[in-house]
Amino acid sequence: MDGASPAAAAIIERVISYLDKKTVRACETLNKTWYTLVTVRSVRNIDTHILQLPLRIAHYKRKGLLGSARALTIDVSFVDGFLSPAAYERRVREAAMLVRKVPGIRTLSVHAMGLHSAPSNDEIHSGVMAVDCLLRALPQLSTLDMSECPVALLDPSGASLDGLTQLRHIRWFTLGRNDMTSAAALTRLVSSNTQTIEAVDGQADITDNVLRQLCDARKFRRLNARGSNISDDSLQMLVRARGSQLTELVLSDCTRLTRRSIGHLTPEHLPRLQVLDLYNVVVTTDTYQALFNRQMYWPYLRDLKLKAALLHVSQQRDERVNDDILVAIGQNCPRLVALRLFGCHGITDAGLSAILGNLGDLRELVVMHHAEDPVSGAEESEAEVSETVTSAPEPNGLLLSLPSINDIWATIPSLPANAVPHHAPPPSAPSTPCLSSQPRRGFTSQALQHGVRSRRFNLLNLDMAYDSVCAEHLAQLSHLQVLCGRVITRHAKSLLESQFPKCKMMVWNID
Repeated sequence: MDGASPAAAAIIERVISYLDKKTVRACETLNKTWYTLVTVRSVRNIDTHILQLPLRIAHYKRKGLLGSARALTIDVSFVDGFLSPAAYERRVREAAMLVRKVPGIRTLSVHAMGLHSAPSNDEIHSGVMAVDCLLRALPQLSTLDMSECPVALLDPSGASLDGLTQLRHIRWFTLGRNDMTSAAALTRLVSSNTQTIEAVDGQADITDNVLRQLCDARKFRRLNARGSNISDDSLQMLVRARGSQLTELVLSDCTRLTRRSIGHLTPEHLPRLQVLDLYNVVVTTDTYQALFNRQMYWPYLRDLKLKAALLHVSQQRDERVNDDILVAIGQNCPRLVALRLFGCHGITDAGLSAILGNLGDLRELVVMHHAEDPVSGAEESEAEVSETVTSAPEPNGLLLSLPSINDIWATIPSLPANAVPHHAPPPSAPSTPCLSSQPRRGFTSQALQHGVRSRRFNLLNLDMAYDSVCAEHLAQLSHLQVLCGRVITRHAKSLLESQFPKCKMMVWNID
């Protein structure tokens, strides 16, 4: 795509926004059109420190580019040593006044790169003042991104947020200790933007009050409530009110949610859902079976993330996330692009084969833990406890989600998910998994006996022992970027390296 046509140029400009800086610099060298599009994108975003903002605005004005600016990325970290507090405050206020002369700004991203975890009083005071001045100077904002800004820089009064009434996208604070002040400010911000709001990424600051406000938001589509303390009633209320238009629902680590609300997340109530994240949601496996079975068809679901639920003995004795659920996902989620399953002991080669053989658009597949993992008796009950997110009360009355050690290891694709034992091993047992003489059995080549329908994988992380048969099936792929697993034979490794020379292999053992 050379970008010669207007349609191609529009597509390229949209794609560039998802690339990192190294890739963008490489795109500049392709041809003149790419260089122009990359330059235009960089011109539209003014990225600077707040003290240097007057110089950047003067440069844009001199070049005649001030009218093309659409986004503002500001570093509000305190610079100590060359200005008195009064002079520093005056410079910040002057910079904020100049922002008013750039009417095209619609996106504001605030970060504080130099602010450490224990900021001083001067750093907090200057940061709060800078954020307050910027918000007051830009009442026309449609996107507010505070995700890289410490929560300590939020004005406790929240008066600067009252002027923002046209917001469509909100990314709230994720750095620092979130408390009731930031949660109340988010509720206040959502309340004044219910007519325009489309997406809220509030994570732990999402409360029941926020969900009640979102029930009145006619354009709302995306919610990220990771680690929040929302209840079943508020989630059910949101699904009933706005479920027909929701496209993204991230509920990982929401420890208060139960089957009563999760069981209503069906295609009937969420017909347009594209992203569903239920990692560490404490439900039983029959809830997953109610969401994913042969009668539940998800036409638009593209990203799905699950973790092993609490054991539940049903009449069919389906005690785990098992092959029946994977067969239903393979048949009824035709557009699935990313599937991540953690701690799912009930999956066998047949279930994995149903996923690989049916999903043609799959690009990322992570399946950790296998049905034959030795978890039984006391170890099994102890595994249940460690797989469940615990909640510890904080002094202000909030619940703090504490992931288990296995949860942390499961996010590292190069290591087995339960590489850390649940309890201290007996003296005769090896202390680390890499010294084990009898490694656990993982998936085998039988999982690939029906072939792999998708031809492009960015990430393939399976609890599998890759042999020559597996390598022959995987060699038929057209693209493989990252391969992770438990064991790989030397012949299989050499075969895959010859087919995919740029593939990164992160395998625990080489046999």
